[in-house]
Amino acid sequence: MYNGFARRTNGKISHSSLSTQDPKVHVKFRKPIAAAYSLTALTAYEPLVDDVISKFISRLGKVSHDLEERPCNMALWLRLYAHDVILHLTFSDTIGFMDTGADVDNFMSKLDGNLDKIALLSTMPWTAYWLKHDPVVGFFSKDSHMFAIWAVKRIHERIAERQKMANSTGGSKHDTNDFLDIFLDAARSDDPSGYNFTLLVDWTLVNVMAGADTTAVGLRAVLWFLLKNPSKKEKLLQEIQSAKLSIPVSWKQSQELPYLGACVKEALRLCPAIGLGLERKVTQAGLEMPDGYVLHEGTNVSMNAWVVNRQEIFGEKVDDFIPERWLEQGNESVEQHRNRTTQMKRADLTFGGGSRACTGKYVAFLEMYKVIPALLLRYDINLVDQDAEWGTINRWTVRQKDIQCRLRPREKA
Repeated sequence: MYNGFARRTNGKISHSSLSTQDPKVHVKFRKPIAAAYSLTALTAYEPLVDDVISKFISRLGKVSHDLEERPCNMALWLRLYAHDVILHLTFSDTIGFMDTGADVDNFMSKLDGNLDKIALLSTMPWTAYWLKHDPVVGFFSKDSHMFAIWAVKRIHERIAERQKMANSTGGSKHDTNDFLDIFLDAARSDDPSGYNFTLLVDWTLVNVMAGADTTAVGLRAVLWFLLKNPSKKEKLLQEIQSAKLSIPVSWKQSQELPYLGACVKEALRLCPAIGLGLERKVTQAGLEMPDGYVLHEGTNVSMNAWVVNRQEIFGEKVDDFIPERWLEQGNESVEQHRNRTTQMKRADLTFGGGSRACTGKYVAFLEMYKVIPALLLRYDINLVDQDAEWGTINRWTVRQKDIQCRLRPREKA
């Protein structure tokens, strides 16, 4: 099912970290940059995220003033924020989504189109060659290589910038050590260009194409469930107001807010970004099912996070938004709570699992844990219609739409 994520380079299928099924090849893609996505690396990215959050809060202030009593579509604005953040983290620059309040150059709509195609290719793998890897079809598909070409252009611009800096100052690093600088350092090779472009393009595309929309799905989920459950929103607001937070909220501050953490975990449990099952092949040992039936080597198996995340291990009313399930209950010890939530976290497939778990999990957490408190502290946000339901479409990612809200600035403390 993963061939839809492969690119076509010089007439041949070129596998990426998302498409390869060879564990050894997958390690070669991920190992050189794994440290850049670790929990300990987060604080290095905070200034870049803070830049975008400050702009986001400011732009919403203008939008709420201009709209007055008209609704603000927070589904759109959270996506604009997520895209600007990942572009700023990757390139120390954006293409102006929040500046314009719109989809610049139809970038996001083309990305949606690409994911729509990948959803088809992954659920019907036999179509992957015909629709994506056939050279004739590829030649006439003008958007088939758009994102790879765009990424290569940005990479070449940074290489030229680093060379110019090296010639003039003796240094070669960008002002802020963003992901592209990290990628360039990790991809140095004996190639005539000095870099392994297969790795560079893969890392850059995964950041931009996979890192923004999955985070946007999570952000929308957190806000939506809070808005649909006003008592939960009020409880979180009381926690963050009593914490006397700075804005932008620091990562350290956000980790001292247990109810915020519970709300994020619960929203992601109910609305994982990936809506399709991620396939694996049964190994040589086979796989015995609970009823005794044995699946033989080579059988494709998968589990859907939307199903797995609603197991009874998560407690009662698994379809309801109950952040308290992640907190210590009155009748349990600290150790019992730790053991219970550890089992819940192990069962949670929001970010996948094992060696193929989402690389950018902690980057997504950084974006979410910092911006949600800032939004609630600065704005009183409510749904225009409390009984309305959002729209969702499952095309690999589960894209939500129509979170129509009214925003009113809060009095600054």
